[in-house]
Amino acid sequence: MENNNNQKEMLEIVERSLDDFRKGMEYREQLSIRIGRRTTQIIRFGMTGMAILGLALFYLIFILTKDFSDIRKHMTEMSGYMYNMERDFSIVAGSITQVHKTMLVLNDNIMVMPEMNSSVGNMDTNLGVLSTDLHSMVEQIHYMNGNVSSLASNMQLLNNQFTDMNRSVGHMSGNVNQMAKPMKIFPFQ
Repeated sequence: MENNNNQKEMLEIVERSLDDFRKGMEYREQLSIRIGRRTTQIIRFGMTGMAILGLALFYLIFILTKDFSDIRKHMTEMSGYMYNMERDFSIVAGSITQVHKTMLVLNDNIMVMPEMNSSVGNMDTNLGVLSTDLHSMVEQIHYMNGNVSSLASNMQLLNNQFTDMNRSVGHMSGNVNQMAKPMKIFPFQ
């Protein structure tokens, strides 16, 4: 009889152990499902956030590219204006050279009046300095015109680099979509 009681106790212990094991396994399964759902939720929110950031980045690149195109166009216009200014300054410098020659002739004709001669000499010197300064200014404007042309070509290069970067970001978006494909096979919603 005592052997029967021992067997019943053993059966009850085994039954309780198996029941506890079953409950533990059910709890573990529920915990795994919760972890899977949360992981799926985190991945979805992450991908949504990356998509929004990608769209914002594309929009900013588009605006920046458009603005650089406008800047390049205005720089090209400015280069034309600089060329016209250079030509006008060359004409003024040529006119001042003529004025300088005329003043020299006038100076020779008025030698009899010493005070006037002195004033004309000073004017002659000032006009010579002004002519030199204008010639120097024409050279600087010519140099500046070259720099503006160089800047326009650099802007074009920068525009091309932004276009290449835009294309790379598009490829990166495709790669992100490709990375998300394995998550679509899971049944978690």
